[in-house]
Amino acid sequence: MLKKMLAGLVVIASMVAVLAPHAAGQGARVGGLPAVASAQAAAGVPAVALAQAGGGRGGGRGGGGDAFPSAKQFAESKQTQVHIAAAMKMAGNDLVAEAKAFCTPTGPQRPALARQAAGLPPEPDRLLEPIRVFENLYYIGFSDVGAWVIPTRDGIILFDTLNNAAEARDVIVPSLKKIGLDPAQIKYIIIGHGHNDHTGGGLYLQETYRPRILMGAPDWDTVLKGQRADRPVMKRDMDVTDGQKVTLGDTTVTLALTPGHTPGTIAMLMPVKHQGRTHTALILSGTQFPTRQSLAAFVHVFDDFARKQNAETALGGHPDILINKLPLMEALGRQYPAGPHPFLYGPERFGRYMSIMLECGRARLAALESGVS
Repeated sequence: MLKKMLAGLVVIASMVAVLAPHAAGQGARVGGLPAVASAQAAAGVPAVALAQAGGGRGGGRGGGGDAFPSAKQFAESKQTQVHIAAAMKMAGNDLVAEAKAFCTPTGPQRPALARQAAGLPPEPDRLLEPIRVFENLYYIGFSDVGAWVIPTRDGIILFDTLNNAAEARDVIVPSLKKIGLDPAQIKYIIIGHGHNDHTGGGLYLQETYRPRILMGAPDWDTVLKGQRADRPVMKRDMDVTDGQKVTLGDTTVTLALTPGHTPGTIAMLMPVKHQGRTHTALILSGTQFPTRQSLAAFVHVFDDFARKQNAETALGGHPDILINKLPLMEALGRQYPAGPHPFLYGPERFGRYMSIMLECGRARLAALESGVS
């Protein structure tokens, strides 16, 4: 029975990942570029620079330590099935879809990668208008990858920098101005991990506005070693330490080390405001823990930081992997909610969400270690 249920979960989760709805709209890519970017190219912005992904959209998750069991390993490992059953029990009636998405051989993936794996053509990657996700948190960028903006009393904290200098200049800077912020007030840039779709705009912002830049030490090493003449990188600045606090004005964020997707992947806990109340959001830059050591790091971050701060949601720079699903984000962009926020699960429900993520990760590890070929 359990094997049949498992096979069904794999199929359903794969279909959800592949067919996740992305409403067509303005900003659809034209020949691989967002329509807005195409217009910018016509005004003199190099198309090659705007289009370059280089490990970015459509390929930003590559390498970096992700290790997945085969479908056969996942289906035939008895210990994997025990972990899946435990995760489904934790799900109750209100987290079933989340448990099904996490308890697959890969866990939830970006729709672009799921479509690629299924041999389907890519969906257009759209430039989005800035989205007010919470009263003090904005998402800027594309339908597949973006950056987080935290305005404070004394300046801006920016989480991630998109793919390249052109996107920093022609997407991040104008988006900040659209929401009434001065890009010159970027005081800190925090990089979630060292892939180009998160680091690519960093040098332009560093040279233009002189913010402090923080990234996990192993990913600084990797980024600097990978520098090319056609892809200059940021000058090394601050190494993130586990539990590090960054305070700017009236806002303090907590940084934590979550190695797995890359050796230097980090997470950030931050206060988000909604309807006059402050809640805690967990921003994750990677959700994979392919070794027992990386699993232990996530357990530590969830138990010692997220649960103790009563975190209520998990957000990612790639929509559709965690709680920030793209259709809900676009709905927030059209009208910010006057009532309950769709991303706030509450501490109890979100606590189960984190436990499910861990249990499904244990299921993948058990499959990898099962000896099934």
